[in-house]
Amino acid sequence: MFGKKQWIVLHCQTGKWTFVNKLPFEIGSGEGVDLRLNGIAGPEKSCVLVQGQGRGLRLVRLDPASPPLVNGLPGEAIELEPDQDYSVQAGGHFLVIRGGGKLDRWRKQIGLEEWFLYEPESQVVEGPASLLELCRTAREQGRSLGSAVAPRGLSVGFYLHQALEVLGPELGALTIVPPSAGVAAPHEDLLAPNDQGSLTCPVCWRRFDEGDIMHIAVHDSLNGDPILGPERALRFHATRFNHRGQALDAMGLPCTDIACPHCRRELPPGFLDTKHYIFSIVGDQSSGKSYYLSVLARMLPISLYKHFGVVFQDADPAGNAMLNSMKKALFSASSPEQARLIKTQLDGAMYERVPYYGRIAPLPKPFVFFMASSADAARKCSIIFYDNAGEHFQPGRDSVTSPGAQHVAASEGLFFLFDPFNNPEFRDRIAGHPDPQFEKPVDAQQDIILSELKIRIKRLLRLDIAEKHSKPLAVIIGKCDAWMHLLGPTPFRDPLARGHLDMEAVLYNSSIVRALMLDICPTVVANAESVSSRIMYFPLSSFGHSPVKIGGGYYAPDPQRLAPVLVEIPTLWALSQIVPELVPSHETAAP
Repeated sequence: MFGKKQWIVLHCQTGKWTFVNKLPFEIGSGEGVDLRLNGIAGPEKSCVLVQGQGRGLRLVRLDPASPPLVNGLPGEAIELEPDQDYSVQAGGHFLVIRGGGKLDRWRKQIGLEEWFLYEPESQVVEGPASLLELCRTAREQGRSLGSAVAPRGLSVGFYLHQALEVLGPELGALTIVPPSAGVAAPHEDLLAPNDQGSLTCPVCWRRFDEGDIMHIAVHDSLNGDPILGPERALRFHATRFNHRGQALDAMGLPCTDIACPHCRRELPPGFLDTKHYIFSIVGDQSSGKSYYLSVLARMLPISLYKHFGVVFQDADPAGNAMLNSMKKALFSASSPEQARLIKTQLDGAMYERVPYYGRIAPLPKPFVFFMASSADAARKCSIIFYDNAGEHFQPGRDSVTSPGAQHVAASEGLFFLFDPFNNPEFRDRIAGHPDPQFEKPVDAQQDIILSELKIRIKRLLRLDIAEKHSKPLAVIIGKCDAWMHLLGPTPFRDPLARGHLDMEAVLYNSSIVRALMLDICPTVVANAESVSSRIMYFPLSSFGHSPVKIGGGYYAPDPQRLAPVLVEIPTLWALSQIVPELVPSHETAAP
């Protein structure tokens, strides 16, 4: 009757699993129903499952006095889609309904002995504990009644006020205790769907399928999301659509914005229309990542259109506002003081706090760009960049509470930015150059950051310790205006040719830069080449000149002398490896 898809109902209090083996399928506490809810008060016939309009089922209310609550909201008839979790409160019973083709795997991840609570106002996560103990503690600590409670492994839960009403007689007398100072570490799969699918969220980097996507309610009465809090619009799984295919919220208004089912952050416009590729820029603090990204945002669109006929545009102007502001500050400044970019701070303006594996974590804001061939609109994709604080790549910084650099595991292209002024051997080799950055103290751990990058990728992707990552890695030796004289008067070839990337020039530049690094910093080469099987070395200078020392001990470029050198080449190489239909390389010299 259901083809390859099965439907199942989980009773969260008893742990009983019941397969839906016929339609209609009645649920209630009375005689003759298909799923009898015993032991807790409830209507004789609460609801019935019938065939839905599409691939799923429809849950229809039967009891006029006590409608079932689906995902916390009442409804007369609610469409249930396959491969999604639905919480259902029928009287005093907590149920979860799911349909799909891989129910055995889904069942194995559910742990009814471990429940968690998330309070959106305070962003507190508590658990694991039994549902009874969790509710008792929440009541005693005065947690918000709009908090969500859910067992391990489910993507949906129940409101705390629902649980308190059902468990009231079992909770006993109220004892006031102070709120806990710490928060127990939640299980990774709290309040999130299975981390699988063909799509990757550009904010939390978790995977999902198109059917998992949530829509963002429009009507003013639907403000208040059980996970994001009362100030944010409700996120919901759509069951109704208008003639244009737009989802309708509970008040019947069409919704145009969609959200990730994991972190619930709004997805960028056109998210479903193009393939997205994440490019991760890794480097130590003060290595120049923000300047590099700001200059790249200026130079890359020019080179793509001039040499490849590819249009490179903002895909999310609101989300890219910070990067656009940095680019404007740099290229519109009239003095070094105005051109100075503020250091990217951990949990600063370049970060946003979103739900991540059951707790609120600071994650870097994605900068999303759309690129398409001007000759063939079907050749298109989107690119996502991040500007991480350098501290996020230091050993020990990667954790459940500070996962801000874990996008490296989801990246299609990796860029390691090496700062020659933060390496004692390199500084010795270029001693005498009139660059004020020689005054900076040295914190020589860039080879360690590469080791940390390798460890994170292998751990997150579960690679063998000796296995290399298959994604392209560009090792960028920055600030080449200060060291390129070591290789002669005109050491580098221009890789930009009409209509393609000249791989002979890329390989030539890479070979001489690698040889220099092997001579000066062999451990950097060794660590880099243990990360990826596809590696290339690049020289570049974001400024094209030595910066100027300004007040407060900071350094900034002279905007009158900005002349970037080869800044866009590493990205063009990565694009040639990932989307050669947009950025072709010279075929005879392909690596």
